[in-house]
Parts: sequence; structure tokens; C-alpha cells
Amino acid sequence: MERALFIAKQKNLKHLTADYQRVYFGNEFCERLLPGPEALSEIRQEITGRELQFTFVTPYVTEAGIRRTERLLATLPAGTEVVFNDWGVLRVIRQNFPDLQLVQGRLLTKLKRGPRIAHFLDKLPPDALHHLRSTNLGVPAYQQFLEKHTINRVELDNPIQGLELEGVPADLKLSLYIPFAYVSTTRFCLVANCDIPEKKGMIGVFPCHQECQKYTFYLNNPVMTTLLIRKGNTLFFKNTKLPPDIKETNIDRIVIQPEIPM
Repeated sequence: MERALFIAKQKNLKHLTADYQRVYFGNEFCERLLPGPEALSEIRQEITGRELQFTFVTPYVTEAGIRRTERLLATLPAGTEVVFNDWGVLRVIRQNFPDLQLVQGRLLTKLKRGPRIAHFLDKLPPDALHHLRSTNLGVPAYQQFLEKHTINRVELDNPIQGLELEGVPADLKLSLYIPFAYVSTTRFCLVANCDIPEKKGMIGVFPCHQECQKYTFYLNNPVMTTLLIRKGNTLFFKNTKLPPDIKETNIDRIVIQPEIPM
């Protein structure tokens, strides 16, 4: 089982130990948090200099974000793994950077994410439980799409209800992210300008000062047994339990996030 360290900031290389064979670097949730070309090249060279594998992670993007992502992709050598979480980024890579290795990000892997599921798992009939544990990777038409675009690896969250991966092609490799699973994400970032009193109550897609790098909000509710974490524009929850049958699945890589990946 390959172990990969996920870092969203260069300083978080402090978490890198001999237990890891690969480093993921980048951001899944906000194009404003993507590194510049120099920072990307610097950290890639540092990781490969340690004889470790490197994976670059990209978010969902606007048109401006696509142009910025394209400039970053141009700095990567052939064969570099790139995690895409936007169909437009997939198209750019296929058209302009065919030598990069495609990995479908977890934002595009469809599964039931809300931790409220934990309240009624023991009350569900087997068919309903199977549905809640399934993903789009078991759909034949979707498998044909992945094959057509030469996507041989897909990223997965670790949901509260567990995963059922029967029907996933044997040659499709899977990566499982722990401990932070994402619930939802949006460009309407409630953290942007949160420390400017006169902007209280203003919700929209505004310029920000990357307040997400300063603040983390914990959302607790008596009807929700799982603590929710808001970091920037995204909600997360923490799940440290690996699937009990992981060795019997296509999962051959664990992506470990020592800090919330923002």
C-alpha cells in the first residue's frame, strides 16, 4: 500500500517522514490558493530530489483559473501525475499536455457525503445501504468514459457509511483520503472578509485576503453527531477509520492529510 502525504502549503513539508513514498501538493477547492510557477517548481524539485514521487493537485476553476492552471501545468515534466477536479482542466490536459498522467479528483467521484447518514444506517434495508455506499465508478457508461480518456486512477473520500466498490474494473486504481473528508464546497466563501465588520452579512464571490489561512470554524449541533469543520469555502468532517476490507479492493494508495487541505 503506497502512502502519500498531502500538503497544501510548502511549509507543511515538515510532516514528511520516511513513511511516505509520494507527496501531493496543490489545492482541490480554491483556485486562489494555487501556488505560483516558481513555488510549484521549487517544491517539485525538492520532492523528486528526495527520490519521492510527486502529484500536483488542481481545483475546480473559472476561466481565469483555467489559464492560471495551464501556466502551472506547462512547468511539469512528462509523466507527472495531475489530479483534476474540473472537466475543463481535463480537457486542457488532454489537448495541450498529453504526456501528463491523469488522476480524477475526489470532487468528481460521486458518492453520498453528508455525515448525517450515521443517524439512520442501522435502520436501512440492505438495498438502501448499498446505494448509499456506492459510487459512480460502478456505472458501466462511466467506466467507458474513464477508459476513453485514459484515466487509470481515481481519488476517493472515506465516508461515514463506508464504501462498496464491487463492479469497479480491476485495472482502475483507487486512492483513499484520510482523515479529512469533504462534505460540500462552493465559490460563495463565507470566510472571505469575515473579519471586516462593515461587510457582515455580505455573501457572494468577492475578492478576499485569504482569511481561510487564518481562521477555522467548528460547527456543532445537537442533532449532528459528527463535528463539521469549515475551512474557507469548504465543509469537512474527520474520519480516521479505514475500511475493514481495504485489502480486498482496488485501493492501493492512502493519501494522508496531516492538516486540513486548504
